[in-house]
Amino acid sequence: MAQFTVGGVQFQLTKEDVEKELKSVAPEPIRELYVVVNGVQFPVKQALAESSGLQRGAFTSHDAMRVFRKLNLRMGPDESTIVDKLFTALKSLNEFDKLEVQGIVAGQLNKNDRENCVYGLYLRSKSNVQSILSLRQVSDVQAIIMLARSLFELAVDAKLLDVVQDAVEKYTAFSEVEKLRSAEKIVAFKRRHPQSDVDTTIVAPFIAGNKAAIEKRRDLLWPEAKPTTQNAKRRTIEHWSGLKLWERAHKLGDPFDAIYETKYPQMSWYTHAAGLTGFDLKRESYEKLAGVYFDIAGRCYMVLLNKVIDEFKLATVDDKIKNRMRYARIMAHADTDEEVQHLEWHLLG
Repeated sequence: MAQFTVGGVQFQLTKEDVEKELKSVAPEPIRELYVVVNGVQFPVKQALAESSGLQRGAFTSHDAMRVFRKLNLRMGPDESTIVDKLFTALKSLNEFDKLEVQGIVAGQLNKNDRENCVYGLYLRSKSNVQSILSLRQVSDVQAIIMLARSLFELAVDAKLLDVVQDAVEKYTAFSEVEKLRSAEKIVAFKRRHPQSDVDTTIVAPFIAGNKAAIEKRRDLLWPEAKPTTQNAKRRTIEHWSGLKLWERAHKLGDPFDAIYETKYPQMSWYTHAAGLTGFDLKRESYEKLAGVYFDIAGRCYMVLLNKVIDEFKLATVDDKIKNRMRYARIMAHADTDEEVQHLEWHLLG
């Protein structure tokens, strides 16, 4: 009889136990993964809940797969198994975040400008991850890719804070520069179309009260954008670093340059391009595509979590916090209890 630990609960289970418990149970509709018991396909979570007595909310599909794999029960489909592991890894990182990072960082008062920059990037990344975790249907693949693309750009921004001169001041000022630019466009539109219902009662006072100070700060931080001749136009700064995305990625090196060169064109295509190319795939191709971007999202999420841990010095209080983060992600790829125990020993001691 095999011994298992799932969600902190220890229990014993055999293949015969599973077959006996499910003999008179009707299978629920299969959305993703299934296990074959008595010649019938059951959703993996239904099968484990029915045969072990565990509450479904106490374990993941990957936990169920690990149990049934050890009991030599056939599962499928094979393509979805890998995708499910990648999804579970991202979900596990998010659970680690909730338990180990979120509350501590949110509770720190009087954050300085640099900490506020990192915290803002962290909150946006966290929101994107939670959105991805709500998407598990084949029809969601475009949204999954768009969110992974956003996480990549946020991770790049987080790392750039360490390598761009005056990064924190530029990052902070850029939002004000963009706010002014947007306000001026609204006022200009209203000037050209006075009969339109566009309201400028908020933006016009903002321009009047802040334009001079914002432009002075802008010219100090991005002197390269100033016009070189009297009639030339000032070059628009498209990003606070003053760099295009390919320049940012190559400045940072691995893994950002590799992701940019090999995956970013595809992410941009699914986000912006018109036409049906890339959307006329078989169902299993959509599954694999989603798996690729669950993986990229997880890698970028770890970059951002590492940045938060470093910036807020969480490791000075808990020297194993980064090991627990790595464990949270890698554990989803373990196939047996022995592998999980080895990871625990290696990373957590």
